[in-house]
Amino acid sequence: MDLQPYLSRIAADLDRVTALADESTRETSRRVAVALEPGLRLAMTELLADTAAELSARLGGTVIAVQMDGQQPDFLVTETQPAEPVAPPEPTLVLDESDDGTARVTVRLPDGLKRRAETLAGQAQQSLNTWIVQAVRRATEPDQPRQTRTTGRRLTGWA
Repeated sequence: MDLQPYLSRIAADLDRVTALADESTRETSRRVAVALEPGLRLAMTELLADTAAELSARLGGTVIAVQMDGQQPDFLVTETQPAEPVAPPEPTLVLDESDDGTARVTVRLPDGLKRRAETLAGQAQQSLNTWIVQAVRRATEPDQPRQTRTTGRRLTGWA
């Protein structure tokens, strides 16, 4: 996407604003316009990237990214294939006596994590909901040892 027409309009607007000023002020405004161009170009590119991210979130199966081609941002549109729907088997959850019903919870997952969870649920021949319930149940059972692994100074695992 060519940003130059937009930058030229901003410079022309600044020139019109200073049209009645003396020549020294007009020259200063031209220099300011030139000095501001890299910052304006970066701000416009960030605006495009933020807009692309918002549109990607709204479109579901379409990912819009902004990539730079020299100084010009370009849009990269990728259609993602939805996972093949897996018919959930009959529920196999065994509710313990402390379960007194169900509650609806909205969880926002990063797309990559959601795809991995869907894959694992499909491999277990479970719905994503059932798989998540079982994962949370396993993580919250007090008698189960927590799986941990260390990588250098960082500790990861169940909390």
